[in-house]
Amino acid sequence: MKFKLALGTTFGAVLIGSLIAHVPASWLWQQMPPVKGLNIAGISGTPWQGMASQVRWQQQNLGRVQWEMSPAALLTGKASFAVRFGKGSDLAFDGRGTVGYGTSGPFAKNLLVSVPAQNILKYARAPIPATVAGNLELTVRDYQYQAPYCFALDGSLAWTSANISSPLGGINPGPVIANLGCEQGQLTAQASQSSVDISSDWQASLAANQSYSLNGWFKPGAQFPPQLGKQLKWLGNPDSKGRYQITYSGRL
Repeated sequence: MKFKLALGTTFGAVLIGSLIAHVPASWLWQQMPPVKGLNIAGISGTPWQGMASQVRWQQQNLGRVQWEMSPAALLTGKASFAVRFGKGSDLAFDGRGTVGYGTSGPFAKNLLVSVPAQNILKYARAPIPATVAGNLELTVRDYQYQAPYCFALDGSLAWTSANISSPLGGINPGPVIANLGCEQGQLTAQASQSSVDISSDWQASLAANQSYSLNGWFKPGAQFPPQLGKQLKWLGNPDSKGRYQITYSGRL
């Protein structure tokens, strides 16, 4: 009896898997309820393996997405996909890794995303005109979603080949690395860097109620641009170690 039940279950799983394997991904997408702000075009392939030539979110072009499902993950009750994305995007980013959905919700593993730092600065309100060089490299080793942000997060954000140029002088901060985590549902980041131009240490958090805080310090180095140094008087006096304390808080 148990053998027949196991055989029937296996046959049913194979049959369902075979049917899904041959369903066009474009048809499946048409059957899903629309998501406001999300537009996907040029879908080809199947749920197992395919691509979308363009994904747009809130009028932002996120580029092409390719995916390949892991059949083994289905045996553990998860839909897991190896993905590549970003080619042709407005931000010129490139990403790859594993994303999926399980009994605990969305997850990601070994996700790598690279984007030119200057493309991100376009969306920031810098206090002075500045240009930046280098890439922002996001690494998500493990992520598990839980509303509103996370249940678990192990990741880092690195600014490689970093450089800042402005009419008042340039700064080479050296390697900049922020460790990303999740503590009791809130996103956290801890960053530090050190060079002959400047050194700093920061801690930031984003709580479930969308309140944020940023605390840290920076210290001008021996090669800090003199013209920029004159602007620091607006921050008050440094502490006994020559560090300027920075604290921000608010709500998104």
